[in-house]
Amino acid sequence: MKEFYLEQKENQKNSNEYYRMEVMYQLKFPGNYASEIAGFLNSTLRGNDFLVKYPASRNNFKEESFFFLAKNEELPQERLKQFKNVLLLTEREIPELEEYASYIVVNKSRIAFMEVVNEFYVQFDVVQIAPTAKIHEHASLGRGVYVGEHAVIGPDVSIGNNTKVLNNVVISGRVEIGDNCLIKDNTTIGSEGFDFDYDEEGRLIHSPQIGKIIIGNNVWIGANSSIESSTIDNTVIEDNVKIDDLVQIGGHCTIQKTTMITAGVIVSRQVTIGPNCLLSPNVSVREFIEIEENVTVGIGSVVVKDLPANGVYVGNPAKLLRKKGSATC
Repeated sequence: MKEFYLEQKENQKNSNEYYRMEVMYQLKFPGNYASEIAGFLNSTLRGNDFLVKYPASRNNFKEESFFFLAKNEELPQERLKQFKNVLLLTEREIPELEEYASYIVVNKSRIAFMEVVNEFYVQFDVVQIAPTAKIHEHASLGRGVYVGEHAVIGPDVSIGNNTKVLNNVVISGRVEIGDNCLIKDNTTIGSEGFDFDYDEEGRLIHSPQIGKIIIGNNVWIGANSSIESSTIDNTVIEDNVKIDDLVQIGGHCTIQKTTMITAGVIVSRQVTIGPNCLLSPNVSVREFIEIEENVTVGIGSVVVKDLPANGVYVGNPAKLLRKKGSATC
């Protein structure tokens, strides 16, 4: 690791290369044929085949671009007729559309659009280690890891392949991070948890935090967030969890797969959140709580009791608003 880091620093010095950390993604050119996009989506192209160069929106598409039409959106028919080659992702058959545009029928047009853009049209900006990053020689970094300006990575940290650690991130303590993760600016992972208790003389004593933080694959952690270590047991963020900006995750928490935690949420220590949950902005969760699978907690709610599966909960304290069907993923 030390040799690799020194080599990167020397290369940057020799080339005088400075890169743009403010840009996360860049468009790739020249694009793909409409038939290739249809094949990727396991569907059939209706209309002419052509080279699709640009992703676009419903209101701002242009020649050789593609966009999606949501389920209840109106077809921009007159504008489409002004162009020769435009590709539309739609959730319904539109036979008359083939006279002036090409289209692909998909189940969820917005999801299909995002999948195509991610697969064919964007790439992460330059991949390298910033000159001001501080990486301990005993840290373990996988292939294609990006480390931003003034980031600090400690000796007991392991980071998987193609994970991006942006500016001013601090990762310390015993931390494992998987592949294809994104950790945005100013986030802290592995800081001491807020764990105090009174001794016999009434003094507050801090319990050392020696537990491990385990973060799975394809995890997104927003800017200015904090994930704390625990006293003994692990803090776990499972695969495909998405955490927004300004989120606090206490020690010894478990966030299970495909759960989303939005901006301003506070999760106290020793909380378990099941798979496929959504915590809306500014939710607060008391310590030792269990939120079961497929639960939505409404904006600003305060969770002080365990929440059973498959429900929508709102208020202070959070109470059941309605039941919902089982999760599909």
